[in-house]
Amino acid sequence: METKKNSRGYKEYFVKGKHLKLKKLKREARILDKKRKRYLFKDSIPPYPRPEFHVSHLQHDTDRGSLCWIHEDGGFKDPHGGSEEPPLVWWSLAVGPAEVQSAETRLLEQTFPSRTKKQVRMQQNFLEEFATSPAFSEKSRYGSYRFTFALEEVLKAYREQFCSGAPPVLRVFKTCLYKQEVVYAVLVHSPDNNELFSDYPELPDDDLNAVCAYRRDQNIFIWRPEAMCGTHWYELIEEPEKKWMHACGPFEYPEYYVWDHVAIALHVENGEVLKFGSDQLRQNLKFCEPGDVTITPKFYFDNFKEAQGVIESLWPDSPLGLDFAALCL
Repeated sequence: METKKNSRGYKEYFVKGKHLKLKKLKREARILDKKRKRYLFKDSIPPYPRPEFHVSHLQHDTDRGSLCWIHEDGGFKDPHGGSEEPPLVWWSLAVGPAEVQSAETRLLEQTFPSRTKKQVRMQQNFLEEFATSPAFSEKSRYGSYRFTFALEEVLKAYREQFCSGAPPVLRVFKTCLYKQEVVYAVLVHSPDNNELFSDYPELPDDDLNAVCAYRRDQNIFIWRPEAMCGTHWYELIEEPEKKWMHACGPFEYPEYYVWDHVAIALHVENGEVLKFGSDQLRQNLKFCEPGDVTITPKFYFDNFKEAQGVIESLWPDSPLGLDFAALCL
């Protein structure tokens, strides 16, 4: 396991070219100090579900200063001026209530394929009780402004602007470990750079054992989280004879564990910009409250009134007919 300080100054432990499930990640992390292993090596975590999410949208959170640069540039570039190797633009999977509901249905159908209509009717929603990590949050760790784009839009723009119309290449970039956070990073690059990134295996498209895959024919990412709970308030109970699942809790004293998510890193050379139209940027932008724990210091976050003023100043003549409040609903 290698280590470095990332572009935000945080110490990052990582394994290149692999998406390690927690069992293998523990083997790699056994050499770390006790403080660093505090959450990953806990053995008192109650049972929790292992669903499969199908994700068709990406999100990019930012603060006011970076938003102004995005508006001026007409898109996204490496915000650290080449301090990262290679220069990257980071996005994350946008996993909301609709994705949680469809993943719950999928999990039940796979676990109990022969349920009766009555058993289907009797089943109560339960997965939302476990979808508590920042990966599912409407709040932000990085800033008050969130861009949400269809994956198809992002990859189409990248293909046209950086790949001469050819499909971009997706690779298993690395697994990163922080104190409580596990990041499965996916690298996206032009086919022209195949030699540069040949050490990283290509992302699978249909591997049932993979944490993350890309189903090209449907333009979706498949994410199979290893740790979807930010805090474990519930225990998963399976009743095979009834063909039910439900969440037991909440506990008086919850368990704290690691949580994981998938990050998408687009290779964009220094000074170059992944461009979108001004109206497209405006349409896909909304306000976010700060999360309980943030990466960007909280004094960089704007309140709603401040954010509304920023948006109105950047897009004073927007033809969309939408005010910022409508985008926050």
